[in-house]
Amino acid sequence: MAEMNRVSWKSPSNIAIVKYWGKKGVQLPMNPSLSFTLNHCCTETSIEYKTGNGSIDFFYEGQQRQDFLPKIETFFKLIELPFFAELDLIIHSKNNFPHSAGIASSASSMSALSLCITEIEQKLYNKEFNFLQTASKRARMGSGSACRSVYPKAALWGNTLYVPHSSDQYAIDFSSELHNDFIELQDYIFLVSQQEKYVSSSAGHQLMNKHPYQYARIEQANNNIVQLMSSLKNGDWELFQKVCEEEALSLHALMMSSSPGYLLLDSDSIKIIKSIQQFRADSKTMISYTIDAGPNIHVVFPKNAKSSIDQWIQSDWNDYLLDNRIIRDQIGNGPLKMI
Repeated sequence: MAEMNRVSWKSPSNIAIVKYWGKKGVQLPMNPSLSFTLNHCCTETSIEYKTGNGSIDFFYEGQQRQDFLPKIETFFKLIELPFFAELDLIIHSKNNFPHSAGIASSASSMSALSLCITEIEQKLYNKEFNFLQTASKRARMGSGSACRSVYPKAALWGNTLYVPHSSDQYAIDFSSELHNDFIELQDYIFLVSQQEKYVSSSAGHQLMNKHPYQYARIEQANNNIVQLMSSLKNGDWELFQKVCEEEALSLHALMMSSSPGYLLLDSDSIKIIKSIQQFRADSKTMISYTIDAGPNIHVVFPKNAKSSIDQWIQSDWNDYLLDNRIIRDQIGNGPLKMI
């Protein structure tokens, strides 16, 4: 294989409703998590490969980035595919949303990379295996949340007694369990900050190892998974809203009560949350929020509430509209193999 070959995938980010926070073993979750796969916030990754001696060149947004290589090299060691030592790789990656700003860019980037790698293995060896499950297991090694991004609409990661095929090793497709009211869930992302987080998610996960509330958190997450699955299957918006917001605030409470503690929310993060609560109380609109490990607020709501929520934003948050600081996203159909 002297000539250069190429594979390319576009993979989305995801937003967890029940959060994964804390690791055990090698990239295994302390608790199960459940996420929605987004539609517009994606990473596109291509790998050019040929017979060689294991060299890797990495380009992000068209610029060669040596500083990304240590993470990629660690990832390749963890997935244990010896034949990659006999290939030369040129990896190109680009995001259509801000990197490291709390929109799970590692989820989209590592899932896209894993899908490319799994396709290369399939092409070279013509293997028969569960493609998405294999890609999910590998994506987990690069970023825990990435294992959920390989599936459409919704994914569950982590062993739970209530789902027979659930696993800590990889995520599973949860799309068939969604009530019609959640199939087209909308997600408007308020970009409170587009700066890189000063505390990475990896560092935050490590702080859970000695967290005083570690066991209470594991119990809470397992209880919330059961409630969330019930709400999604039955179209119970009130229960969904309760779990969604409890999980969002619990995640940041865990950060603040770590040792050392840290705070990723901004003043606007809190203002947006209070504005959502007031709008909901006044209008009775089905609207909720969630937050990843950053200051940005995900406003989630059913598609039939879109008109009233657009009006609320124009009335109360027009400055965000004018500054293009709102990403309008929704549940998506998962990764796309590029030609």
